[in-house]
This record gives sequence, C-alpha cells and structure tokens, in this order.
Amino acid sequence: MFRRAAIAFVLSSSSLAPACSRSQEPGPSAPPVTAASSPAPEPAPAPVASAASASAPPAPPAPPPPPPAKVATIGMHVGGGPYDEITKEPLKKSVEPRFADLAACFRHVPPGTKAIDVGVDLVVEAKGGRAKVSNPRSPVKDAAFVACVVSFYESVEFLEPRTGRTVVSYSVRFTPL
Repeated sequence: MFRRAAIAFVLSSSSLAPACSRSQEPGPSAPPVTAASSPAPEPAPAPVASAASASAPPAPPAPPPPPPAKVATIGMHVGGGPYDEITKEPLKKSVEPRFADLAACFRHVPPGTKAIDVGVDLVVEAKGGRAKVSNPRSPVKDAAFVACVVSFYESVEFLEPRTGRTVVSYSVRFTPL
C-alpha cells in the first residue's frame, strides 16, 4: 500500500513539473496553468472478474418436475385399536398435509403405470416425533421408489398419538393425473 502511494506521488510530481516550469517562464507562448486546464483524473478501471468466477461450472439443471400424481390415504390399521377416526386423526394430520412431497416419489415409477397402492408399518412413540418405518409394501419393486417412500415417512414429524405409543399400518394410493 505504501508503494502505491509513493508511485502515485512520483507520477503526480513528474506530470506537474513541466506545467509548473512553463507557468514560471514569462512569455506569450506558455499558457497559464489553471484548474480548468489541468488534466482530468482518469476513471477508475472496471472491476475484473476473478479467475475462479470466470471458470466456475454452470449450475446443474433443475431436476424435472415429478409426474403428476394424486396421493390419498386408503387405509390405516392401528395395532390393538381402537379403530375409530379420532384415534387415526393425529396420524392423518401429520402425513396428509405433506402428500405433495410423497407424490414426488412417483417420478421413480415406470411410465404408463396405473394407480398403485403402497403401505408401510410405523411405530410412533407416545410423545410423537419421527416414526420407525418398516415393512414397505408396493407392487413397484424399483428400489429408488421404495426408498423414496420410506424416506418420506421417516421425515414426518408425527403429532402425539391419542393412545400413547402406537403401531400403525398406513396405506396410500398413488393415482397418475
């Protein structure tokens, strides 16, 4: 930083020296040095892109949107009962608002597939939270589809079940739109 200042001073002094010497010489040919006749400051150079940003790879393309599918709860069996809607309500309220996320799994289903039913077994602890997911059931044997469905259920934060620790078999239907 000190060197730049010194260089700027030297350049400024050397560029002013001829003008100063001319202004001190009497004679009609030497124009007086005024603020209007002094050279205008040079504009600041435009910022230069760094080598890292110039060679950065382009962002990967966005994944294609999932095929349109409707997801609906088609069955729920609460182990040991009761089997009423009041008991099932906290489970449905935990899962159904996120059906759009579950529908994204349909992108792993072969094209032309008609409606498919999928089920999993869940263990939801008395305080709610994430369930333990097991025994996925699906006619689609694609490992990516099954893993997606299991991952979805593992990500759900379940509300506190009405009957304490709950074991439930939860089934849904995927219907292409």
